[in-house]
Amino acid sequence: MRQCRDCDFPRKFARYFDWRSDGTIISTDSTRTRSQITFLEAGVLESLIADMSETIGFDIDRLVIQAQKNIGKAIYANLPIRHMKRVPATHLTRPQWLAGLLVRLIAGDIAGLGDGRVSLEKYLAGQTLVIRFRNPVVVPLLVGSLAGIYESIEDMPGSSVAYRIEDGDLIVSLTHGEAAAVEEERFYLEEIRQGEGPLRWQRCLVCGVPVEAARTWQWDIDEGIIHNRRTGARDVVVAVQSVNAILRELESELGEDVPKLVYDHQKAVSKKKRTGEVSDEAATYLENRLMDMALRGMGYPTRFEFTGSEVSVEIGNAYNQVLYAAKIAADLEGVTGNSSQIEWGKREPYAASYVITT
Repeated sequence: MRQCRDCDFPRKFARYFDWRSDGTIISTDSTRTRSQITFLEAGVLESLIADMSETIGFDIDRLVIQAQKNIGKAIYANLPIRHMKRVPATHLTRPQWLAGLLVRLIAGDIAGLGDGRVSLEKYLAGQTLVIRFRNPVVVPLLVGSLAGIYESIEDMPGSSVAYRIEDGDLIVSLTHGEAAAVEEERFYLEEIRQGEGPLRWQRCLVCGVPVEAARTWQWDIDEGIIHNRRTGARDVVVAVQSVNAILRELESELGEDVPKLVYDHQKAVSKKKRTGEVSDEAATYLENRLMDMALRGMGYPTRFEFTGSEVSVEIGNAYNQVLYAAKIAADLEGVTGNSSQIEWGKREPYAASYVITT
């Protein structure tokens, strides 16, 4: 994958990732399909999913996979393999060697999102698809994306999914399944709203991405890994709509206690990831944390007031209002050394206000 001659950021993603002044990242491509994305630390997301499953008492991977299917279908609409849909699903017109060639064509795009390296194991047109991921990450998201792509290629309403880890690789087997119209309706993706905010990024003069983004992330396309130079962790590009669809369905199925569970888990995970004492002056530290979240595409407040013991926040396009607030609460507890509580004034997908007090 070619890189910018000045900042080394991948040129393809420099064209398609638009860092907005409201702290979000809008992803576009040649078809002008838009989605909102965020760079998340893979281990934190995996831990959150596992912890939520343990607390709720059932494995939420099924919900994650179903929500991610729609993201997979959106990805498919923008990949070269979308033309496969025009070819009749027979062994003669869709041989395995052709499917393997198409998988190799899109492997770089998938690797560029930090999802590992994909290869074809088996394909029988109209029957089954088996895919291998080397260096897999956040497995339910990978499985869901692949299921959505497969259902689009085969032009069918549903699929049967099985997956396992084999020698560190993820093996996903997909076969034709029945329609799941009710689930499709429940796991709809919210429309993207582009916002404006106060941020002004210092940008690369050649490719236009924020200079700090180029300094923060390093791509290993051969391995399908995004390294975060500042944290030393592995990051992954995630669709915001998928995260929101998963949490929306959890709340719908399990009730209004879910947002509090999600909030508490995210706060605990964020506090665990922070090491050492806060060295900066408190207000400076909190502002740096807000800028870090904005660089990741998580949003930036329209109003943020810190009194020393509490913060008051108003924000529009947070990647998820509950998860964002939990991260702020973890940082506030870090600078004060005290536990906190939140009082919501408003909690809507594109508008939230709250006070977090220690």
